[in-house]
Amino acid sequence: MGMDKKRIVITGASRGIGLEMARILISQGHTVYGAVRNPEGATDLQEAGPAGILQLDISDQDSITAFGENLANTTNALDILVNNAGITSNDLGADRRQCNPWQVDNEIVLEETRINALGPMMVTRSVIGLLEAGDNPVVLNTSSQLGSMIIGAAMPFDVAYNVSKAALNMITVMSASTNKNVSFVALHPGWVKTDMGTDAAEMEVADSAGAIVNSLLALTIEDSGRFIRWDGTDHPW
Repeated sequence: MGMDKKRIVITGASRGIGLEMARILISQGHTVYGAVRNPEGATDLQEAGPAGILQLDISDQDSITAFGENLANTTNALDILVNNAGITSNDLGADRRQCNPWQVDNEIVLEETRINALGPMMVTRSVIGLLEAGDNPVVLNTSSQLGSMIIGAAMPFDVAYNVSKAALNMITVMSASTNKNVSFVALHPGWVKTDMGTDAAEMEVADSAGAIVNSLLALTIEDSGRFIRWDGTDHPW
């Protein structure tokens, strides 16, 4: 393949891993579109020099529909979609230490799953025609080790987050089973020092993002249906 230039959308590209992935991919010469809730406020992303910044709130179906239409008016094909946008239980006002099965507010579980799992599903649906017109198209769904049954059993603190990522994993494998034209892969990005991961995390943003980009650009249709770590190795379900 060599250094083929890819047409890439990254959701949640205004901060954290999404922003750093955008920076790296732009510096490599790829055509990167950042999708963010507030384009005017995405100054760090603007400075990175993307091909475009599109408004997208993955919790809002009207926003998703408009995003798909805007992207189709911008490019006739898409090679990579990185579904990176997502939320934590903290974002919904919950204390993650009190979100176990005996304490969790079920409305928070439902809302977090609606955003973290169904959001990416609907974003992907809104651009699937563009992906099918792409070259070696890949959808990378940013999941978490906490969506793994094995890890979830060992870290049973936050039903809402764990369930949302397990649901995203299921959507990923079902997408892979039902669309053989596009590669669908779920990713554990590592525990990273972002707003979501906090300063207690193990990895720096740049290290995680750099490894994810390398793994992402190596994915093919043969990888469809996998759950991988940032470094491209298989994560247990």
